[in-house]
Amino acid sequence: MPEVENKIEDEEKSAVDIATAANVAIEIATIAVDFIPGGKAVKLVSGVKKYAPVAKRMVGKLPDVAPIAKQAADALQDKAPDAIAVGADKVKGAMKSAADAAADRGRAVGDSVKESVEAREREKARKAARRALLDGAGNQMSVVQFLQNWEIQNGAAVQPGDGYMGFSGCYVIATYAHPVKKGDFSKFRDLYVGKSENVGDSIFKDLTGRGNVDVYADVKYKQCVYILVYPCLPEKIDELEASLVTALDADRSYNRGASVAIA
Repeated sequence: MPEVENKIEDEEKSAVDIATAANVAIEIATIAVDFIPGGKAVKLVSGVKKYAPVAKRMVGKLPDVAPIAKQAADALQDKAPDAIAVGADKVKGAMKSAADAAADRGRAVGDSVKESVEAREREKARKAARRALLDGAGNQMSVVQFLQNWEIQNGAAVQPGDGYMGFSGCYVIATYAHPVKKGDFSKFRDLYVGKSENVGDSIFKDLTGRGNVDVYADVKYKQCVYILVYPCLPEKIDELEASLVTALDADRSYNRGASVAIA
């Protein structure tokens, strides 16, 4: 599975792209819980699953610019008789130039409306994906809680891989302007998506300066940082990571410039 530079940040994702990525992440994480020893069920909500078909229908309802251009051309033709004295060729040329200009304006208006509609739908998809993936994660905790759990469980004699969260999967480390209230994790400031065959160990490294430097800086300066975990079968880790990065716009945050595996 080749590693390629994630270029999504250079091209705006569509609403369908975001919804599809969220759906893939939900499916992978939901399937995995039965295979994780002692794993806590991942309570991912299904709201995003209904979104992709809606987004596709919206694209089909974008306004047609042709009638706008035709109306402008008809209006010009109605005024043509008043200019006959100027000469038929000049009138015809003027009408064509004006009609072309009107058509260009019509297309510009249509493009503007289309971009506006697409932007609204994209934002709806983003909000839905964030609610589904972050608010619905089965494991949600602050950095302080994670480190306490890590110290307690890893303080005992355990076999390699049996430590705290010693299973495979992906995780999100998100930073917020204020402590999260009422379980609403969707309004993050920055975010990092990680993957590992030993999730707990990789999270610990990120938090203690041996992993993502941006995450470590937020922890060091005592920002409001939370951890959300998505267990997953080892063979699905790369796909889950790519889906989470896309759905959560992590490529515009602490995963910026990182290479992700594309299936």
